[in-house]
Amino acid sequence: FSKKVLFETLDTLEIPSRDINTKARAALAEAKKDEGYDPLAPWNTSFTLAGGVEEELSPYFPFETAVETWGKSFAALGIKYRGSTLNLDLLDRKGKYSNGFCHWPTPSYRKADGTWVPSVANFTSLASPNTVGSGKTALKTLLHEGGHAAHFA
Repeated sequence: FSKKVLFETLDTLEIPSRDINTKARAALAEAKKDEGYDPLAPWNTSFTLAGGVEEELSPYFPFETAVETWGKSFAALGIKYRGSTLNLDLLDRKGKYSNGFCHWPTPSYRKADGTWVPSVANFTSLASPNTVGSGKTALKTLLHEGGHAAHFA
């Protein structure tokens, strides 16, 4: 396997879709031309494409039920935190780092005498409860970061 083989493989996907992609990008740029940002910039892709779909999905993922849904989902999967303490910081605020994150100031372990010491996990999310899509964002982050916490519990 080489870089040449990789790009030949990728070309078999890109070349047949190039024309339709070019047309779709032009149509998107035209549709969003008065929005005040570059809709084709790579860092704007999610924002540009979300629009109406997020608005339609939002009622199915209310922010108010995100923690409960996460807990029920993990319980149904048989995931246990074995006495761990989970500190959740879910809301976006000024000065907060813009990322979901999980860390363990205390990992789980067994003492020399065999006594179990449960972990302490802290994880963050960036939900803004009054924003369209905030419940889905909160739930996705809880599932992802909660998975890390479960793994190390």
